[in-house]
Amino acid sequence: MPTLASIPNRTDDMDTSTFFFTLMAATLCVVTIQAWRLGNERRDVALLGTVGGLCGVGAVVTAMV
Repeated sequence: MPTLASIPNRTDDMDTSTFFFTLMAATLCVVTIQAWRLGNERRDVALLGTVGGLCGVGAVVTAMV
């Protein structure tokens, strides 16, 4: 039976890159919604959404690795 000392500590802080990608994805999501509401060009809103989505994918990948 394992003792408490032999169980690895899984309460490590969030990785810096995970935090950064999550923060950027959330920020770009809000900016994309505001740009869409203000009536910016579709290509600009699509570019913001694409970059925000890529940051979200980056957050998921860094969280899993």
